[in-house]
Amino acid sequence: MTRKRSVKSTLIALVLVMTAGAQLSSGQSVECPDNRLAVDLPRDIRTWFRNPDGSCVQCSIGMCGVDQNVPEAATLLWDTEYGPRERGGSGPSRVSAYCHRRGIRAFNITGSNTWDWMKWAAETGRGAAIGAGTAHFQTLMGYEPETGTWYVCNNNSPTRIDTYDEASFRRLHLASGQWVVVLDYPPHPERPQYYQWW
Repeated sequence: MTRKRSVKSTLIALVLVMTAGAQLSSGQSVECPDNRLAVDLPRDIRTWFRNPDGSCVQCSIGMCGVDQNVPEAATLLWDTEYGPRERGGSGPSRVSAYCHRRGIRAFNITGSNTWDWMKWAAETGRGAAIGAGTAHFQTLMGYEPETGTWYVCNNNSPTRIDTYDEASFRRLHLASGQWVVVLDYPPHPERPQYYQWW
């Protein structure tokens, strides 16, 4: 019985540690479409990019590719007419190489200016593939400067969008090293506005 309690306590502690950085700003979940989000990817499409084998960078870039209608980037995980699948871990030089081979225009940024690039991407209606967590990449879905809230989709749990305050997001991004990839293409079209014209 003591051993069972010990295992249970360890599992509970592990879950708490894994979810410690994510803080919902309102206690409610966020889902696309939402005006707080720059990216419009519904849950069922995000699940296509569940991280199968340590391909977190390609999963994150792929989500941005779908949102911005860049098939060369959206299909990184699969063999297609745009090139062979890109699986496994990646660093900036590998991303640069496969973007060159597939003809993907991307800003591949490392260093302290990643913060400005992430804010710019969200402000202009784009997502970004971002270093987020230890040796991990996730998809930046949006940023609200007024509240200091960051919205992120983890490809290990793509059915939800996590929200972070400034301090939590800073820890998340620094844990991976400052690196982001932003596709150099227009954002998705604006959401339609419906009016009672009659």
